[in-house]
Amino acid sequence: MATGATKRKTKGWLPNQHGAWAMIIVPFLVGLLLVLPYRPLDWGDLALFVTWLIGYFAFDALVFILKSPAKRRSAYYRAFGTYGAVAVVAGLVTLYFRGWEILWWTPAYALLLGTALYLAGTKRERSVLSGVLTIVASCGLMPVLRSTAEAGFVRADEVAVMAIITAYFIGTIFHVKALIRERNNPRSTPRSLAYHCVLLAAVAVAVALGWLTWGWIVWGIALVVRAWWLPRKRRKPIQIGIVEIIMSVWALLLVLI
Repeated sequence: MATGATKRKTKGWLPNQHGAWAMIIVPFLVGLLLVLPYRPLDWGDLALFVTWLIGYFAFDALVFILKSPAKRRSAYYRAFGTYGAVAVVAGLVTLYFRGWEILWWTPAYALLLGTALYLAGTKRERSVLSGVLTIVASCGLMPVLRSTAEAGFVRADEVAVMAIITAYFIGTIFHVKALIRERNNPRSTPRSLAYHCVLLAAVAVAVALGWLTWGWIVWGIALVVRAWWLPRKRRKPIQIGIVEIIMSVWALLLVLI
């Protein structure tokens, strides 16, 4: 689900990847569920989401500026300027509600997104590393939100949930490559299947340690079945998107339960 995986029209530009929307929204909702036992939700949470959502649009526009030929870059300047300005305003509102302590996360995000922008500038925005960086940045919303609980501790089950959700989205990189980008590569599907088998094993260990409930095992098995079954023939983007929505909502329900 790396940034810039699909072609866009420059007029009225807006990210339209199915996987990107899930990658943006699901970690935020999981973060809300993790922080809810410690404090009520408030306007600061909404401001943080707007900052991240619009900030992602600005980041995606900047990626296109960096990777596009010089004569085509101007098509994305307006989108980058507009989204960037809105993100700054939303960020200031977030600081008003959350305080300056949230800026402790700035170096981590600067490293993740800065490296991703470097890869875009060197025409490697579709690499596995680029996808991992953007996914880790998005899933970083979970610990960012959890840190606003000011509980002074983080439980093992909370760490397990954040780790498994992050690993799930990283797995979509290999899954999408097996389905679309590297469909003709004979090593692509086995690589995706092997990754999801390892993820299932990690889920099983977390369940055995009491960090996750047994329902996560069924979810993990479904991920393995997905990685094995879907690449068996060519799938339409809408079919791939529906499956990802189901898996994402399933994970949210498991966190809620």
